[in-house]
Amino acid sequence: MTAVFSVRGLTKQFAGKRVVDGLDFDVRAGEIVALVGENGAGKSTTKNMLCGLLEPSAGQVLVDGVAVQRIQPQAHGVAAVHQELSLFPSLSVTENLCIQALPGHAARIDWAAAERTACEQLEFLGIEIDPFAIVESLGAGQQQIVEIAKALLSADRLLILDEPTTSLTAPEREKLFEIMQRLKARGVAMIFISHFMDEIYRVSDSFVCLRDGHQVGTGSLAGVARGELEHLMVGRSIDETHRELAAPTDDEAIRLDSLDSDDFAQVSLRVARGEILGIAGLMGAGRTELAEAIFGLRPCRGTVSVGGEPVVPLNVATMMSRGVCYLPEDRRTHGLFLNRPVRENLSAAGILRFVRRWLPGFGFRGERVEALRIVERLAISVPHVESRVADLSGGNQQKVLLGRWLATEPRACLLDEPTKGVDIGAKFDIHTRIVELARAGTAVIVVSSDLPELLGIAHRIAVMRKGRIVGEFARADFDSVNIISLATGAAP
Repeated sequence: MTAVFSVRGLTKQFAGKRVVDGLDFDVRAGEIVALVGENGAGKSTTKNMLCGLLEPSAGQVLVDGVAVQRIQPQAHGVAAVHQELSLFPSLSVTENLCIQALPGHAARIDWAAAERTACEQLEFLGIEIDPFAIVESLGAGQQQIVEIAKALLSADRLLILDEPTTSLTAPEREKLFEIMQRLKARGVAMIFISHFMDEIYRVSDSFVCLRDGHQVGTGSLAGVARGELEHLMVGRSIDETHRELAAPTDDEAIRLDSLDSDDFAQVSLRVARGEILGIAGLMGAGRTELAEAIFGLRPCRGTVSVGGEPVVPLNVATMMSRGVCYLPEDRRTHGLFLNRPVRENLSAAGILRFVRRWLPGFGFRGERVEALRIVERLAISVPHVESRVADLSGGNQQKVLLGRWLATEPRACLLDEPTKGVDIGAKFDIHTRIVELARAGTAVIVVSSDLPELLGIAHRIAVMRKGRIVGEFARADFDSVNIISLATGAAP
């Protein structure tokens, strides 16, 4: 196969620091290359140079063997699906898909032609989405599909997919993989960035592994064992298969009695102290809505009890006073103060502990010491606690969010997609903290689209479908096929 894109000595530095240093690899027509590495390894910087968002500091990018100073996406047939969506929330699906080249002219847009284009793309993806729907009204998974459809309209040479499956359900992931195979057959080259090792081995032909900005391995995936690739990525062995869980106590931590809303119906669950309950199901099953309702973020009927006592009124302030914490699915939008320092983010949930009103004017005492303690405990990679959270990698951002709540010593945790978009090293660390929480007597409810994650850390898994609990599995009875069948409605 011919190399349509090549990099030779590709380097990028910011403020004198090299974040990508001397990369050399080829991407051939019809080839899927997995770009792998931990958060902060340089994958996003490499992606941004290959799609024209950044100009290299040194080295070359070659298109069909010809060096170019900077990639011009449309001219070179390159498009990228970024982790952060580039959609206009207040515009329709059709407007977003065709925004770069609306048919017609400035005085009069041919909306019928735009609708046809949008419908053809959505049909190609095999996803039923109303082309006139406003994007902000769609779920996260549907928005991701729209983003992919938008990229496919302009990518005929190289498509870069950066964590494209983190918000997709299992059927949507399968559909994406089918599309990738069709594009591959057409000769489109692809760079696939994912933290899901199963996906990497499922769809990729070759790999390029980065660590600390350096290329530490490249070649065909066929001859590289998963453990070997993981070791290349993190510099140590990762083993999630022998994680031991402590037995839960008999004491009740959280109980839901006939919880009901527009998004779910008649949900009754009991979670003991020291127990990790996984909530599995497809996107749209009501999992996130249930977690938000438990924490008092959305109205519901029924009763939530903590420590055997009903929570009245059921709101965020009351739940926090009862020692319950909540990690939202979208850490950047709903969880973190991105432009504030790590120190402030870590202390936000328990800020009153540090307030000393008798200090001159108004001040805080002990906040920095506590922040440093959490950074060390969770191995958060950060230059200093005054660094902006926005400047951290995804895995370290998630650790900051988790650390904020761990500092409050919660009696119960609601974790919605706690390892979404983080690398295998950070995922292992977060799983370790969750297990430690349970071992210390904290009740943990984990909502996750990553079934292997739940199989690895949960004592029990409840399966949701269309807003209802349709089955429960004890750890001794875990069966991925049966769980998926219940979630999809394929079970008899």
